[in-house]
Amino acid sequence: MFRSFRHSLLVATAMLGLSAAALAATPPPAAPPNAVATAPALQDDDHNLAVRVEQRITDLHTKLQITAAQQPQWDRFTEIMRTNARNMVQGFDARVMALPGMTAPDSLQSYATMAASHAADMQTLVPAFKALYLTMSDDQKRVTDKVFLEEAHGGDVKAAG
Repeated sequence: MFRSFRHSLLVATAMLGLSAAALAATPPPAAPPNAVATAPALQDDDHNLAVRVEQRITDLHTKLQITAAQQPQWDRFTEIMRTNARNMVQGFDARVMALPGMTAPDSLQSYATMAASHAADMQTLVPAFKALYLTMSDDQKRVTDKVFLEEAHGGDVKAAG
């Protein structure tokens, strides 16, 4: 019996030793995301979003055939687009930073707050777009309607028309 106990102790010690050696040989796990590590990634995303917004503005300006006479309405519309994009990034950044400490209900409320903020931003954008739309020729309006209808259907022209 003593031999059996000594054998078990030896096996257990060997296993602990191997575990310790394996642990020592294993590189430390990646640090969990934190404010310092998250901020640069968000800044990259902020830059990418800003680039996408500017590409969208350029694309729409071309597709909608904005004239020099329509430029003041266009500028107001794009100013609001840019502001809305900044608001979205700020809201998202705040949510990401707060998520680790949130409960499930807090997370849902945070998402609801972001959705409401997005809806409010869209309500600000609509009048500026309407003011621009009212300055358009009938041909421009047809093109604009088609562009927005196609985009609403994910570019599926068959579904849009």
